[in-house]
Amino acid sequence: MCLLTAFLCDRVAFGRRYDKNPLLKYITAEDCGLEAEQISSGKFLSGFIYENAKAVQNGKVIVFCHGMGPGQIAYTTEIAYFCNIGYTVVAFDVKGCNFSRGRNIKGMYEGVKTAVAATDFARARFPEKKVYLVGHSWGGYSALCASAERKVDAVVAIAAPATPSKTTMYGAVNFGLPKPFAAVLRPFWWIIDLLKFGAKGNANAAKRAVKSGIPTLLVHGGEDRVVTFKNAAYSLSDGDNITKYYAPGKRHNPYNTVAAENKLAELQNGLMRAKKMTLQQKEEFFSNFDYFAAVEEDGEVMNTIAEFLNKQ
Repeated sequence: MCLLTAFLCDRVAFGRRYDKNPLLKYITAEDCGLEAEQISSGKFLSGFIYENAKAVQNGKVIVFCHGMGPGQIAYTTEIAYFCNIGYTVVAFDVKGCNFSRGRNIKGMYEGVKTAVAATDFARARFPEKKVYLVGHSWGGYSALCASAERKVDAVVAIAAPATPSKTTMYGAVNFGLPKPFAAVLRPFWWIIDLLKFGAKGNANAAKRAVKSGIPTLLVHGGEDRVVTFKNAAYSLSDGDNITKYYAPGKRHNPYNTVAAENKLAELQNGLMRAKKMTLQQKEEFFSNFDYFAAVEEDGEVMNTIAEFLNKQ
Protein backbone atom coordinates (compact mmCIF):
# COMPACT_ATOMS: atom_id res chain seq x y z
CA MET A 1 0.00 0.00 0.00
CA CYS A 2 2.85 2.41 0.86
CA LEU A 3 4.68 1.70 -2.38
CA LEU A 4 1.50 2.14 -4.41
CA THR A 5 0.63 5.41 -2.67
CA ALA A 6 4.18 6.72 -3.16
CA PHE A 7 4.08 5.75 -6.84
CA LEU A 8 0.72 7.46 -7.36
CA CYS A 9 1.91 10.67 -5.66
CA ASP A 10 5.05 10.66 -7.80
CA ARG A 11 2.93 10.07 -10.87
CA VAL A 12 0.65 13.01 -10.07
CA ALA A 13 3.60 15.36 -9.52
CA PHE A 14 5.98 14.25 -12.28
CA GLY A 15 4.09 11.95 -14.62
CA ARG A 16 2.50 14.66 -16.73
CA ARG A 17 3.32 17.67 -18.87
CA TYR A 18 3.32 21.23 -17.54
CA ASP A 19 2.02 23.62 -20.19
CA LYS A 20 0.53 27.10 -20.17
CA ASN A 21 -2.86 27.38 -18.50
CA PRO A 22 -5.32 28.61 -21.17
CA LEU A 23 -7.18 30.66 -18.56
CA LEU A 24 -4.15 32.84 -17.82
CA LYS A 25 -2.35 35.68 -19.55
CA TYR A 26 1.43 35.30 -19.61
CA ILE A 27 3.72 38.30 -19.83
CA THR A 28 5.74 38.05 -23.03
CA ALA A 29 9.16 39.17 -24.21
CA GLU A 30 7.41 41.78 -26.34
CA ASP A 31 5.66 43.17 -23.27
CA CYS A 32 9.11 43.73 -21.72
CA GLY A 33 10.90 45.02 -24.81
CA LEU A 34 13.11 41.94 -25.21
CA GLU A 35 14.42 40.20 -28.29
CA ALA A 36 13.82 36.46 -28.07
CA GLU A 37 15.64 33.97 -30.30
CA GLN A 38 14.19 30.47 -30.15
CA ILE A 39 16.80 27.75 -29.58
CA SER A 40 16.94 23.99 -29.08
CA SER A 41 19.27 21.43 -27.55
CA GLY A 42 19.19 17.70 -28.16
CA LYS A 43 16.01 15.86 -28.99
CA PHE A 44 13.70 17.42 -26.44
CA LEU A 45 14.78 20.84 -25.17
CA SER A 46 13.57 24.18 -26.52
CA GLY A 47 13.86 27.67 -25.15
CA PHE A 48 15.05 31.19 -25.90
CA ILE A 49 17.99 33.52 -25.78
CA TYR A 50 16.73 36.82 -24.38
CA GLU A 51 18.58 40.06 -25.01
CA ASN A 52 18.25 43.79 -25.41
CA ALA A 53 20.80 46.49 -26.23
CA LYS A 54 22.13 46.56 -22.65
CA ALA A 55 22.59 42.79 -22.57
CA VAL A 56 24.61 42.71 -25.78
CA GLN A 57 27.14 45.16 -24.37
CA ASN A 58 27.84 43.40 -21.07
CA GLY A 59 29.55 40.17 -21.96
CA LYS A 60 27.85 38.05 -19.30
CA VAL A 61 25.28 35.25 -19.60
CA ILE A 62 22.70 33.95 -17.13
CA VAL A 63 21.39 30.43 -17.57
CA PHE A 64 17.93 30.71 -16.02
CA CYS A 65 16.34 27.60 -14.49
CA HIS A 66 12.56 27.71 -14.02
CA GLY A 67 10.45 26.29 -11.23
CA MET A 68 7.61 23.76 -11.39
CA GLY A 69 5.06 24.92 -13.94
CA PRO A 70 4.86 25.98 -17.59
CA GLY A 71 8.54 26.83 -17.95
CA GLN A 72 10.48 30.04 -18.31
CA ILE A 73 7.45 31.94 -19.64
CA ALA A 74 6.33 32.32 -16.00
CA TYR A 75 9.51 34.31 -15.27
CA THR A 76 9.56 36.86 -18.09
CA THR A 77 9.75 39.88 -15.78
CA GLU A 78 12.72 38.40 -13.88
CA ILE A 79 14.43 37.59 -17.18
CA ALA A 80 13.75 41.16 -18.33
CA TYR A 81 15.30 42.51 -15.12
CA PHE A 82 18.54 40.67 -15.81
CA CYS A 83 18.58 41.81 -19.43
CA ASN A 84 18.01 45.41 -18.30
CA ILE A 85 21.08 45.28 -16.06
CA GLY A 86 23.21 43.93 -18.87
CA TYR A 87 22.92 40.13 -18.99
CA THR A 88 22.06 37.85 -21.88
CA VAL A 89 19.67 35.17 -20.59
CA VAL A 90 19.53 31.60 -21.87
CA ALA A 91 16.36 29.84 -20.70
CA PHE A 92 15.33 26.31 -21.70
CA ASP A 93 12.10 24.65 -20.65
CA VAL A 94 12.66 21.33 -18.91
CA LYS A 95 11.56 18.29 -20.89
CA GLY A 96 7.79 18.03 -20.60
CA CYS A 97 7.28 21.76 -20.02
CA ASN A 98 5.70 24.23 -22.46
CA PHE A 99 8.04 24.66 -25.46
CA SER A 100 10.02 21.47 -24.83
CA ARG A 101 8.95 18.04 -26.02
CA GLY A 102 8.30 15.00 -23.86
CA ARG A 103 5.30 13.30 -22.29
CA ASN A 104 6.18 14.30 -18.72
CA ILE A 105 8.85 15.93 -16.55
CA LYS A 106 9.86 12.57 -15.02
CA GLY A 107 11.36 13.90 -11.77
CA MET A 108 13.41 16.60 -10.08
CA TYR A 109 16.74 15.52 -11.54
CA GLU A 110 15.38 16.17 -15.04
CA GLY A 111 15.73 19.86 -14.19
CA VAL A 112 19.41 19.33 -13.37
CA LYS A 113 19.96 17.63 -16.73
CA THR A 114 18.36 20.63 -18.41
CA ALA A 115 20.53 23.07 -16.45
CA VAL A 116 23.66 21.15 -17.48
CA ALA A 117 22.57 21.10 -21.14
CA ALA A 118 21.77 24.83 -21.01
CA THR A 119 25.17 25.60 -19.48
CA ASP A 120 26.90 23.62 -22.22
CA PHE A 121 24.85 25.49 -24.81
CA ALA A 122 25.73 28.88 -23.29
CA ARG A 123 29.44 28.02 -23.14
CA ALA A 124 29.43 26.95 -26.79
CA ARG A 125 27.37 29.91 -28.01
CA PHE A 126 29.17 32.54 -25.92
CA PRO A 127 32.68 31.13 -25.34
CA GLU A 128 34.18 34.44 -24.20
CA LYS A 129 31.45 35.41 -21.75
CA LYS A 130 31.09 34.61 -18.07
CA VAL A 131 28.23 32.22 -17.32
CA TYR A 132 26.02 32.25 -14.22
CA LEU A 133 23.29 29.87 -13.07
CA VAL A 134 20.13 31.42 -11.59
CA GLY A 135 17.05 29.46 -10.59
CA HIS A 136 13.87 29.54 -8.53
CA SER A 137 12.36 26.66 -6.52
CA TRP A 138 12.86 23.49 -8.61
CA GLY A 139 15.09 25.66 -10.79
CA GLY A 140 17.13 26.64 -7.75
CA TYR A 141 17.65 22.96 -6.97
CA SER A 142 18.62 22.38 -10.61
CA ALA A 143 21.11 25.26 -10.60
CA LEU A 144 22.79 24.15 -7.36
CA CYS A 145 23.14 20.54 -8.48
CA ALA A 146 24.33 21.51 -11.96
CA SER A 147 27.06 23.69 -10.44
CA ALA A 148 28.72 20.51 -9.16
CA GLU A 149 28.78 19.12 -12.71
CA ARG A 150 29.67 22.22 -14.71
CA LYS A 151 31.99 25.07 -13.78
CA VAL A 152 30.23 28.43 -13.81
CA ASP A 153 31.18 31.82 -12.42
CA ALA A 154 28.42 32.05 -9.78
CA VAL A 155 25.07 30.60 -8.74
CA VAL A 156 21.90 32.19 -7.37
CA ALA A 157 19.25 29.84 -5.97
CA ILE A 158 15.94 31.29 -4.77
CA ALA A 159 13.63 29.21 -2.55
CA ALA A 160 15.56 26.09 -3.50
CA PRO A 161 14.77 22.71 -1.89
CA ALA A 162 17.63 20.46 -0.82
CA THR A 163 16.47 16.90 -1.54
CA PRO A 164 13.90 15.33 -3.90
CA SER A 165 12.36 12.83 -1.47
CA LYS A 166 11.72 15.43 1.22
CA THR A 167 10.40 17.87 -1.39
CA THR A 168 7.90 15.27 -2.58
CA MET A 169 6.99 14.53 1.03
CA TYR A 170 6.15 18.15 1.86
CA GLY A 171 4.37 18.56 -1.46
CA ALA A 172 2.15 15.60 -0.61
CA VAL A 173 1.42 17.14 2.80
CA ASN A 174 0.44 20.42 1.15
CA PHE A 175 -2.05 18.50 -0.97
CA GLY A 176 -3.66 16.83 2.05
CA LEU A 177 -1.68 13.71 2.83
CA PRO A 178 -1.25 13.29 6.61
CA LYS A 179 2.28 14.30 7.59
CA PRO A 180 3.09 11.08 9.54
CA PHE A 181 2.02 8.96 6.57
CA ALA A 182 4.00 11.16 4.15
CA ALA A 183 7.08 10.69 6.34
CA VAL A 184 6.62 6.91 6.13
CA LEU A 185 6.47 7.19 2.33
CA ARG A 186 9.67 9.22 2.02
CA PRO A 187 11.99 6.16 1.64
CA PHE A 188 9.78 4.92 -1.19
CA TRP A 189 10.14 8.22 -3.04
CA TRP A 190 13.93 7.92 -2.53
CA ILE A 191 13.81 4.48 -4.16
CA ILE A 192 11.64 5.75 -7.04
CA ASP A 193 14.13 8.53 -7.81
CA LEU A 194 16.98 6.04 -7.62
CA LEU A 195 15.25 3.81 -10.17
CA LYS A 196 14.50 6.73 -12.49
CA PHE A 197 17.87 8.50 -12.45
CA GLY A 198 20.39 6.26 -10.72
CA ALA A 199 22.55 7.61 -7.88
CA LYS A 200 22.10 11.21 -9.07
CA GLY A 201 18.33 10.99 -8.62
CA ASN A 202 18.66 11.80 -4.93
CA ALA A 203 21.32 14.49 -5.23
CA ASN A 204 21.46 16.81 -2.22
CA ALA A 205 21.55 20.37 -3.56
CA ALA A 206 22.81 21.83 -0.27
CA LYS A 207 25.81 19.50 -0.21
CA ARG A 208 26.48 19.98 -3.90
CA ALA A 209 26.49 23.75 -3.50
CA VAL A 210 29.22 23.57 -0.87
CA LYS A 211 31.16 20.89 -2.77
CA SER A 212 31.24 22.97 -5.96
CA GLY A 213 33.15 25.79 -4.26
CA ILE A 214 31.47 28.22 -6.66
CA PRO A 215 30.29 31.56 -5.20
CA THR A 216 26.64 30.92 -4.39
CA LEU A 217 23.84 33.18 -3.15
CA LEU A 218 20.88 31.50 -1.44
CA VAL A 219 17.67 33.51 -1.06
CA HIS A 220 14.75 32.32 1.05
CA GLY A 221 11.47 33.77 2.28
CA GLY A 222 10.62 33.58 5.96
CA GLU A 223 7.01 32.52 5.27
CA ASP A 224 7.70 29.99 2.52
CA ARG A 225 5.30 27.06 2.91
CA VAL A 226 6.16 25.41 -0.41
CA VAL A 227 9.84 24.82 0.35
CA THR A 228 9.90 24.55 4.11
CA PHE A 229 12.87 25.81 6.08
CA LYS A 230 13.75 22.22 7.09
CA ASN A 231 14.15 21.24 3.44
CA ALA A 232 15.64 24.49 2.16
CA ALA A 233 19.12 24.59 0.70
CA TYR A 234 19.29 27.95 2.48
CA SER A 235 19.22 26.35 5.93
CA LEU A 236 21.26 23.24 5.07
CA SER A 237 24.20 24.81 3.17
CA ASP A 238 27.17 26.11 5.11
CA GLY A 239 30.47 26.86 3.41
CA ASP A 240 32.94 29.63 2.65
CA ASN A 241 31.47 29.99 -0.84
CA ILE A 242 27.89 30.43 0.43
CA THR A 243 26.19 33.82 0.86
CA LYS A 244 22.66 33.99 2.26
CA TYR A 245 19.83 36.50 2.03
CA TYR A 246 16.80 36.04 4.25
CA ALA A 247 13.56 37.78 3.31
CA PRO A 248 11.25 37.98 6.36
CA GLY A 249 7.56 38.09 5.57
CA LYS A 250 8.04 36.67 2.06
CA ARG A 251 6.59 33.43 0.81
CA HIS A 252 7.73 31.24 -2.08
CA ASN A 253 8.46 34.14 -4.45
CA PRO A 254 10.67 36.37 -2.29
CA TYR A 255 11.89 38.33 -5.32
CA ASN A 256 8.38 39.81 -5.54
CA THR A 257 6.82 42.39 -3.24
CA VAL A 258 4.48 41.27 -0.48
CA ALA A 259 1.61 42.87 -2.41
CA ALA A 260 2.54 40.86 -5.50
CA GLU A 261 2.68 37.63 -3.52
CA ASN A 262 -0.79 38.40 -2.14
CA LYS A 263 -2.02 39.06 -5.66
CA LEU A 264 -0.52 35.79 -6.87
CA ALA A 265 -2.27 33.96 -4.01
CA GLU A 266 -5.53 35.54 -5.19
CA LEU A 267 -4.88 34.19 -8.69
CA GLN A 268 -4.09 30.72 -7.37
CA ASN A 269 -7.32 30.73 -5.36
CA GLY A 270 -9.15 31.70 -8.53
CA LEU A 271 -7.65 28.73 -10.36
CA MET A 272 -8.75 26.41 -7.56
CA ARG A 273 -12.32 27.73 -7.88
CA ALA A 274 -12.32 27.72 -11.68
CA LYS A 275 -14.06 24.35 -12.05
CA LYS A 276 -17.04 25.70 -10.13
CA MET A 277 -17.21 28.96 -12.12
CA THR A 278 -19.49 29.58 -15.06
CA LEU A 279 -17.93 30.58 -18.38
CA GLN A 280 -18.94 34.19 -17.72
CA GLN A 281 -17.38 34.14 -14.24
CA LYS A 282 -14.14 32.74 -15.65
CA GLU A 283 -14.06 35.40 -18.33
CA GLU A 284 -14.65 38.18 -15.83
CA PHE A 285 -12.09 36.96 -13.29
CA PHE A 286 -9.20 35.92 -15.52
CA SER A 287 -9.61 38.63 -18.17
CA ASN A 288 -9.80 41.44 -15.63
CA PHE A 289 -7.05 40.18 -13.34
CA ASP A 290 -4.03 42.48 -13.03
CA TYR A 291 -1.22 40.12 -14.01
CA PHE A 292 1.48 42.77 -13.84
CA ALA A 293 0.53 43.46 -10.21
CA ALA A 294 1.16 39.76 -9.44
CA VAL A 295 4.77 39.97 -10.67
CA GLU A 296 5.85 43.28 -9.17
CA GLU A 297 9.47 42.83 -8.14
CA ASP A 298 11.01 43.72 -4.81
CA GLY A 299 13.79 46.16 -5.66
CA GLU A 300 15.86 45.33 -2.59
CA VAL A 301 15.89 41.59 -3.26
CA MET A 302 16.58 41.93 -6.98
CA ASN A 303 19.30 44.51 -6.36
CA THR A 304 20.93 42.16 -3.84
CA ILE A 305 21.01 39.43 -6.50
CA ALA A 306 22.38 41.86 -9.09
CA GLU A 307 25.11 43.15 -6.77
CA PHE A 308 26.17 39.59 -5.95
CA LEU A 309 26.41 38.62 -9.62
CA ASN A 310 28.22 41.82 -10.59
CA LYS A 311 30.95 41.10 -8.05
CA GLN A 312 31.79 37.69 -9.51
